[in-house]
Amino acid sequence: MEAEMSQFDLDAFTDDESPEASVYTDGGCDPNPGPGGWGAIIRWAGREWVLSGNDPETTNNRMELCAAAAALALLEGMLGRCQVTLYTDSQYVRQGITQWISGWVSRGWLTRSKTPVKNQDLWRRLHRLAQAHDVTWHWLEGHAGHPLNERADWLAREARRALYRGPGAPDARQPDGNDRPMVEICVKSSGHGAGGWGAVLRMGQHARALSGQAPAATANAMLIRGATEALNALNRPCQVTVYSDAQYLIKGASSWLKNWQSRGWQTRDGKPIANREEWEALLAAARPHRVNWLLAQGDAIPADLAWAGELAAAAASEPEAAE
Repeated sequence: MEAEMSQFDLDAFTDDESPEASVYTDGGCDPNPGPGGWGAIIRWAGREWVLSGNDPETTNNRMELCAAAAALALLEGMLGRCQVTLYTDSQYVRQGITQWISGWVSRGWLTRSKTPVKNQDLWRRLHRLAQAHDVTWHWLEGHAGHPLNERADWLAREARRALYRGPGAPDARQPDGNDRPMVEICVKSSGHGAGGWGAVLRMGQHARALSGQAPAATANAMLIRGATEALNALNRPCQVTVYSDAQYLIKGASSWLKNWQSRGWQTRDGKPIANREEWEALLAAARPHRVNWLLAQGDAIPADLAWAGELAAAAASEPEAAE
């Protein structure tokens, strides 16, 4: 029994005028000091903005500061004073802004040993921007699997790599213009008896559940179909993050597909790719959107993934519809 597949009406979920935003930042160099990049992800009222920038000669700490300052500056310019929850994997940034900066200011931007504070230009800017908002600062362990921290890290690395691309490379100092609605999708499948899939689409505090089944379908085929149907349910181009705990879907969509297509939909051994029709349908469904495929594991498992699993199991256990 296939679920009703009316579209996920994004217009109904953009009424929240509360200026409460979440920010995820990262930055770094390779080597340090040396060429560096920073990235920031801003989420507000079901929307997402992505920022990145670079510098040919800088330090890890300066890039971390740039990411936080750029995000707060954008919020100030677009929304005014906000309630901001900012996540950084830099103890230098978090401790500096929450513990050290009051002493620096009282001493005229000198340390306790009466030496000038390093990166004073950026600290002064961040200090002013932090006062322009109500900011709660959180530290996240870097490279620990948190999806948005990993995305911010990827943005920072891509911005740094842009320095080596020569003329014609995108200007990583500028926002990418991404004002598309932000949607998260969690997808699971069940292979008991008939195959079933479940998907949960979330935009801010609003969620929608979808599910379906197919006779004698594999769990892998159902995973792909679930992601496809969820993407097809969106009624406009979106910034989408798809979560699954199945490497087959996440690695397939994010990296293997390109190789399969280049080999004419064959494996390295020359065998036909399984579930080709499903993969081609997923490609078509993803085309209007900007999709990030994230493997949910450890502490980075969204709560909606369990809901998607329940939907998939229920769909698989439903009696098959009569012809």
